[in-house]
Formats: sequence, C-alpha cells, structure tokens
Amino acid sequence: MSYVVGTAGHVDHGKSALIKALTGIDTAHLPQEKKRGMTIDLGFAYFKHPNGEPVGVIDVPGHERFIRNMVAGVWSLDMVLFVVAADEGWMQMSTDHLKVIASMGIENVTLVISKSDLVDDDMLALVEEESLEQFLEIAGFIPDSVVVSAHQQKGIEQLRQHICSKLDTLVDGDDSRVDEQRGAHLYIDRVFTVNGVGTTVTGSLCGGEFRVGQKLVMQPSGREVQVKSLQSYHQNIETALPVSRVAIGLKGVKKKEVERGFCLVEAKEAPFTTNEIIIRLDSLLFENASPRQQCRNNSEVEVAFGTFNTLAKIFVFKGTNLARLRLKESACCFWNQRALLIQHGGSRILNCGAVVWSGAVEKQHRQKLYDLLMAMPDYPAWEDYVTINMALYGYAKRGEQALDESGYKVCGEWLFTEDCFNSTHKQLSEIFVKEQIDMSANELSGKCQMAVPPLSALLETLASDGLLRKDGELFSLGSGKNEAQLSATAKKILDRMVAAGKQGYEADKEKIPGAQKELRNLVRLGFAVPMEGKIFYEKSLYEELIQDLLAGRNENERFTIAEARERTGLSRKYLIPVLNRLEADGWIKRVENDRQVLRVLEPECV
Repeated sequence: MSYVVGTAGHVDHGKSALIKALTGIDTAHLPQEKKRGMTIDLGFAYFKHPNGEPVGVIDVPGHERFIRNMVAGVWSLDMVLFVVAADEGWMQMSTDHLKVIASMGIENVTLVISKSDLVDDDMLALVEEESLEQFLEIAGFIPDSVVVSAHQQKGIEQLRQHICSKLDTLVDGDDSRVDEQRGAHLYIDRVFTVNGVGTTVTGSLCGGEFRVGQKLVMQPSGREVQVKSLQSYHQNIETALPVSRVAIGLKGVKKKEVERGFCLVEAKEAPFTTNEIIIRLDSLLFENASPRQQCRNNSEVEVAFGTFNTLAKIFVFKGTNLARLRLKESACCFWNQRALLIQHGGSRILNCGAVVWSGAVEKQHRQKLYDLLMAMPDYPAWEDYVTINMALYGYAKRGEQALDESGYKVCGEWLFTEDCFNSTHKQLSEIFVKEQIDMSANELSGKCQMAVPPLSALLETLASDGLLRKDGELFSLGSGKNEAQLSATAKKILDRMVAAGKQGYEADKEKIPGAQKELRNLVRLGFAVPMEGKIFYEKSLYEELIQDLLAGRNENERFTIAEARERTGLSRKYLIPVLNRLEADGWIKRVENDRQVLRVLEPECV
C-alpha cells in the first residue's frame, strides 16, 4: 500500500527543510525557488515505510500568492504535516492554510512545531498551546503534535515513526484510496517531455490502479490516451496503486495537448465534464459570514478543486447555501468533491463546499432541484445522488454501492423509473414512425433530450426485450433480435426480402438451400411477417404498410380496396394478402367488399 503526505503552513516556517530532514531530498526544482529560498510550486520527495513501501511527501508553497498551488497539493493527501515555526508562532497564512485543509475535509493532521532549537521550552509550550487553540477554533479538532528541529535532526526520527503509525491506522477502502464511484483518477500537476518517453505527466493517483498499456480518458477533452510507461518514486513499474505519486508516459500525445488541471480517468462517465456546477457551501467555516456576504451574485471568483483552478461567475440562490458557478473553462470534477472559492485577483478564501450538481439546469427543473439538494443530508451517500436524479429526470447511474432497485427498470449501468422508461419508449416509437429511418443513439439523443449514456442503455434493453431492432449501431422499430446473430443463409434471405420491398419476398421463387427453416426462424425472431401464398414482408415494411392504411382513420371506419391500393401503392396480388394479414392481426375485418377498422392506430402499436 502506498501513501502520500504533505506539508502546510506559513512561508519560511521550515517545511522544505523538514522534508529534506525526513527524506534526504531537496524538493526545490525551480531556479527561482533555489534563488529565493521559498517554495513556489509543488515539490516532491519520499521515504521508506518500515514495511518497505514508499511514503510520498508533497512540499506545498506557504506564500499567500501561491494559495492555488496549496490547494493542488492537498486534495489527495492521506495525511498533513502542519508546520508552525517555534520562533514566529501562528501567522495569518497558518490560518489560511488550515482553512484550506478544513475545506478539503482532511482530518488526519499532525501539528509539527519546527525550529525548536531557536527558542526555550516556555516559548515552545506557548506556541504549541496557541496552535492547538487555533485548530480547535478553525477546524473543530485538536491534532497530535510533534516538536522538531530539522537543523539539529531533533525529533525527526520520532516524527517519521509517528507518520508511519498514523498511516497504518488508515481504514482500508477509505474514499481517497479505493473509490468505486469515481474509479481510478489522477489530476495532472506537471507536464514535461522525457527523452525516449515523450510527453510525461505527474500527479497523485487515487481511487484505483493504473497499468502500463491501459487506455484512459483525459478529461475535459474526452480524448482517449494510452499509458506508455509508469514510474513511481524513481522506479519503473507495471501497475501504480492508490494513493501514490506517479509519472505517466503518454503514448502519441503532444505536450501542448495536456494542461495542469486535466484529469486522467479510468471510466469516461465517472466524472462530471462541464463548465457549470452547483456547490453546496460551508459558510460556517469562515468568520460567521453568510454565503451571500462572501460571494455576491454575478461576481467573479476563482474556483479550485484537484489541481484545477479557473475563474467563474457565481450566483447564490436566495434562501439557500447553494451557489451556481459558470466556469470560464470546462473542467473535470466528481460528485461530492470538495472545492474552494478564492477572491479573484487576491488570495482571500471566500468559501468552500462540495460539488453537488453538474451542467445547466432547465428553468422548469431548478426549484425542484434546489429543494432536493437542500434536503440532502450533511454527509450524503451515492444513493442520495441517485435518488435526486430519479426525482428530477427519472433515471440515474446505478454505481457500485448497494441500492434498493425494486420498482426501477434496470438498463445496464442505469436505473429508470417505470414512467420514464415507458414514456421514452413511446417517444422513440413516435420518432421512428415520423423519420422512417434507422438512427443511432447519438442521433436519438437530441430528439429525446436525453444524454447518450443513459439513452444507449435504454435502447439496448428495448432491443434485448424485442421492442426495437438493432443492426450495428442503428436502431429501428421491429424485433430487438440482433441481425449479427443470424446465420449467413438467414442474412441472405433477409437482404433479398428488404430488396423486394412492396413486391414481397416470394419464397417459392428462390432456390436457397435451407430456406424454409431459416424463414421460419426469421418469422419467429420477428424479422419477417408471413402472408398468404408464401409471400413474406420484412417486419418494418409491414409496419409501414399498417401506418399507410390506418393513419388518420377512426374506429369502425370503412375503406375500399381502391382506397387501400391508392394509399399503399400495392397491386391487388400483394394487397389482398396484406389485408388478410391485418385482419388476422386484429386491425381490421372484412365487411362485404370493404374493410372496417377495429383498432385505432397508436404510435406505440407500430
């Protein structure tokens, strides 16, 4: 099992020196960092746990101007070392960093009093007491504390043992390690080129494993990429485990096509890829100010989650702690992911919260959605998100957690209410009758106003239930049996039947070995409809003829043979067998030389 810990605290309080003492590695990698003696971007190091596993350490910048980099560093941590210098004590950036940690929901924190060699015991006790009081006031808990001096190596081994002990108590299956809803994902924090490898990215892997050769999706672009190589803590590996620092060589990807803040994901549908989100704010964290006071409507703020940050227009909903953010750039985020709001052009933390919704919401749904989100518990489970989607739209992703699926229609990885499933089926039937062409899930998505993933699952279920026909990627009215399952002889007969069109396929005129058996099978599977005189029509053409004959007619209305011929364009040779078939199917009955309508044509009957 791998681990990642990180530092936090005021600038020049000894975070980088502490990491060098713990790991023997100087984390400064930028020339200006070495020159100025301060961390600007994220630095990385590691030491070995007694069990032999590496413990990654992220050096987070302490200066207020780099608060966004601080957010990028702490999002994935198993543990935080909160550093306060004994000679300076608690500072303003100490407060800001602790707010970020609390905002990200991190509670596995150890207070490290650094530079203990510069003060006496009384001052050490005073700084420790003040720091613990600040923790209780800002974050609501009191952390463990360790006193060290990196310069004298005092307390370093004790701290190292303390870190390992705390990491060993982590609960297996913790959200940051194996997250079945989010799946394996890595927010990119660095992009560079390595000779012989090409474009390489780094980040902290969470939620699952990455493997060499595995195909991933890079969001928000949606591009499929392949893992060319993996390296973790300077070792080439075949499989990367959560949570660990990983360098990934990407096959066939140019450096300019990748940006910090992009996210590599195992499952394309797992994250939200969007430029509009709703956040449920945690206003109580910040100076007793209300969300409306902190974030004015239609003002511009910065939003940060993972390693991503961008400008956003914010709209706070009256009477709620819900805020809609319209992002300047599309982003990849996850449901219930923690996010931070920062003052535009500054470093003041305005608020924080959890991402509870993604994408624009139509006006007619907004009030209902707000009510559902406000009623959600403080610590929601995936089932709450499913329930909200069901109440709002009638469908939702099943996820991996156990849900009570009774009363829902299961379609692959999606759940539908019975009403939504049936109404969508009816809508699809109407579309096929109107358009008279086969269509793909992508084409039907816009017409049904439903996203492709849930609609695809519904279409597949309709096809497997025999309520639609699927041929390759196209769907149409008719039997849901897949033509790919037919024998070569059956496909040949079906092709000729389609080519015959309204002239009908006359089996006696064909000399195909085994034709009679395959014709019976085609009828049984719903691909063909038999008429008198061994004439067969392809199922969708027969349904089209029903539409031609009965559209616009009322129950008990009569029509003549001549009227039927005019509507269908069939000669008498083929028209009479068709009318007799309609009579056998209960659509019409013969009254003298006319036909009388018994059933009014409804779209779902076609």
